[in-house]
Amino acid sequence: MIRKVLIFGMLCITMLFQACSNDELSREDQIKLTIESGIKAAENRSISDLAELIDENYLDQKGLNKERLTKLVRLYFFRHKNIYLFTKLDGIEFLADNEALVTLRVAMAGSVISDPSRLSSLRAKIYQFELELVKKDAWLLKRAKWQDASLSDMK
Repeated sequence: MIRKVLIFGMLCITMLFQACSNDELSREDQIKLTIESGIKAAENRSISDLAELIDENYLDQKGLNKERLTKLVRLYFFRHKNIYLFTKLDGIEFLADNEALVTLRVAMAGSVISDPSRLSSLRAKIYQFELELVKKDAWLLKRAKWQDASLSDMK
């Protein structure tokens, strides 16, 4: 029941944001909406929706381009039936009008993560991401760096 309420709430928020023009939102709010779209796509296991958020010139610390990253995500979805994310946005820094650096911590688990206190019991995997976004028609992921993070990083 709680999951249905959360999904309905996310759907309402997404529809509200989409009803407003992206130009009416601040750059920070546009980026937050992009991040929420990525979370929703991952939890819904939608490779096509995730791929739409990645720039064609994407390259990460492991040398993955957009195509290879998409294949890796597809493999992850194949191996994990349920994906739930709990995120903590640590900051958005604008490098230029059309470039931003986002620091984000993400806990991933196979069960719903209602709050950070449940992370240890769910054996969630926690990462810190540095995401470089570029604004084209929309904000897209251009580069990414990540490392393991700890439970204390989510508080």
